[in-house]
Amino acid sequence: MIVFAAGVPGLAAATDVKLFLDVVVNGYPSHKIGVFVQRGQELFARPDELRSLGFPLPASLPLGPDGLVALSALPDFSARLDQPTQTLLITAETHRLRPELLRIGSTAEQGIPVQSGAGVTFDYDISATSTSGQNVGGGQFDLRAFSPYGVVSSGWLAFYGPRSYSIPSTLRLDTTYTYSDPDTLRRWRLGDIIANGPGWVRPVRLGGFQLTSDFSMRPDLVTFPLPALSGSVTVPSTVDVMLNGTRLLSQQVQPGPFQIPQIPVVTGAGEVTMTVTNALGQQVVTTLPFYGSQGLLAPGLQSYSAQAGWVRRNWGLLSTDYGAFAASGSWRRGLSDSVTVETHAEGAAGLLMVGGGAVVKVGNLGVANCSLAGSTGSGQRGGQLSIGMQRLGRRFSLGAAATVASRGFRDIASMHGDPVPRRQISANAGLSLDEYGSLGIAYTESYPSPATRIRTLSASYSVRLHDMALYATGFHADASGGNGVMIGVTIPLGARSSASTSVGSSSGGGRTQLQAMQSAVSVGDWGYQVYGVTGTPSHQFGQVQYKSPWALLTAGADHLAGQTTLRAEAQGALSLIDGDLFASNTINDSFAVVDTNGIGHIRVFNENREVGRTDPDGKLLVPDLRSFDINNLAIEPKDVPLDATVPFFAREVRPQDRSGVVVEFPVKRSHGALLRLIDASGRPIRVGSVATLDATGAAVPVGYGGEAYLQGLKPRNRVSVVEPDGRRCAAAFAYRPQPGEIPAIGPVVCQEEEQ
Repeated sequence: MIVFAAGVPGLAAATDVKLFLDVVVNGYPSHKIGVFVQRGQELFARPDELRSLGFPLPASLPLGPDGLVALSALPDFSARLDQPTQTLLITAETHRLRPELLRIGSTAEQGIPVQSGAGVTFDYDISATSTSGQNVGGGQFDLRAFSPYGVVSSGWLAFYGPRSYSIPSTLRLDTTYTYSDPDTLRRWRLGDIIANGPGWVRPVRLGGFQLTSDFSMRPDLVTFPLPALSGSVTVPSTVDVMLNGTRLLSQQVQPGPFQIPQIPVVTGAGEVTMTVTNALGQQVVTTLPFYGSQGLLAPGLQSYSAQAGWVRRNWGLLSTDYGAFAASGSWRRGLSDSVTVETHAEGAAGLLMVGGGAVVKVGNLGVANCSLAGSTGSGQRGGQLSIGMQRLGRRFSLGAAATVASRGFRDIASMHGDPVPRRQISANAGLSLDEYGSLGIAYTESYPSPATRIRTLSASYSVRLHDMALYATGFHADASGGNGVMIGVTIPLGARSSASTSVGSSSGGGRTQLQAMQSAVSVGDWGYQVYGVTGTPSHQFGQVQYKSPWALLTAGADHLAGQTTLRAEAQGALSLIDGDLFASNTINDSFAVVDTNGIGHIRVFNENREVGRTDPDGKLLVPDLRSFDINNLAIEPKDVPLDATVPFFAREVRPQDRSGVVVEFPVKRSHGALLRLIDASGRPIRVGSVATLDATGAAVPVGYGGEAYLQGLKPRNRVSVVEPDGRRCAAAFAYRPQPGEIPAIGPVVCQEEEQ
């Protein structure tokens, strides 16, 4: 039923009147203005308007020929028009209201477009050693050419020294072209690739083509199922959400239903608590246990990969050793919050292997996985079964896995010198004792062949006492007959430095170890490491490091078994972008070149951390940006010269895969000066006058003492002045820039002009 306080007197029934009404829902202001049409004693609205006001509409709701819906046709809904205040008072059942969405953190997609410049990066790690007059040198190199159309990368090893091993002096690792599309979350690769699959599939190196999904291009995307909460309130209330005792959300809600979708949680077992408190202090507490696992995919989410090429053999030993052609494909999909299915197939000449499996969440206890695969080819058939379970908890964690393969089971890796293990078993358990530390135990058993068995059992205990970390470990390996135990302590000496000592005993005898170290983290840092071990053999080692703006430099000495080795190392990168060459520390991912338009010595910050100053050309390379993620770069406003302007001091940038971008801060010289104007009698031009620079047309107010700040000045300038009483005058003056300062000019006589 719909009731109005009054119609509009004298209004014809067929006349439409558009009304802009303040909407009140169930007695509480919505702070929204709705557009309605009054037709006689009836109110109408467009469906989109009602939805925007928070009222979902039934699918079967009849619409008029003009596309309007009568409010009286809405079920469980009534309205009253208060004509004097132009307010629409709506009463609706809770299920007729759209739930208010409460979001924790930022859930929006990355709104900044991905950027990439065009250029080349050359990473290097060069070392040289000298032992008893024998000199050896080597290096690892990675060359990348990037552009908006993708990245071509190639990795190499180089060696110089005695030719006592059958290793070439140069060795190619991988050469690959990669194109990444963050809109579709797909990657295309051409060249040397790694064919992966579910956890029960062994990876294989190929030289060929690959298409794969990659969720890492959306760092804000959580791929596993997340818990959600909902509720309803009849009066304004406060909703608080806690995750394992840590507050995630505290927000006011209006009367009606509300939802909290996709609560960000950690992996493992936990508990979400929601507390709803009304104005009287009354509380309703809801507790939701959960279990989060990276092995699950959210419902409807899927991942896949497909690749084909020639099997890469002797990687790291030979540059171009390729074997038979092979292909494989994998697919995973989340069916529900608790079930993810997966399948994989691979094949080559004389081989076909197909398998499938599932990952299942067992309530809030943990996850279990199971897979079954079969192979055929070369006159042999076989199968492989894998099962496992895992529970990660704040107090107790447990995991176990087993894989069993029959004698005839084959995969691509087994055809190229890597036999299928006949049986693999692993188990682990961990227990948190709160302030008393934590315990862990692990067991592995492997049968690389029917006649070979390898078993290892290990246990550990660790605890923090004030700032110190104490630990104890022990192991037993039956294959080597080895047993060992070690007890140690680590003591922090500062933000970047620590000292540690340990005492251990194994089948080879006792050992005592001492170490002190300091890391070189930021540019300008010095680092060191001093290390000594007693036992057989004894070992002493020491090195110093310096992190310069251009490279990480290391020099050290090593004494082992009576021989001393001297060592030097340099790690860094050379990058060419936008026609400029830069030397920097190693670039593992993406980088940016900050450009301040030729203004040097300006401090630059990456995520509020100072990373350096621009060079005399106004440029600085920042080497540690995250691909596809939003990176925050800024410059120090205090370093911008007084006679310069810049439209912004901070920028957000989202670089492409392993690429470089130029981030411009357009600092410009203002060519400004403080001009003091006086009239013919020597008195300052009155406050409130307006001075206009004839060359640019820019008008500025005249302040106390006849002073006006003008920008865009040239060697010769003229200003026109209009005083508050309408009188006009003009002044001419010369300007000479003073870098870094705002010059004062005057007093300059403003000659009165005739009206």
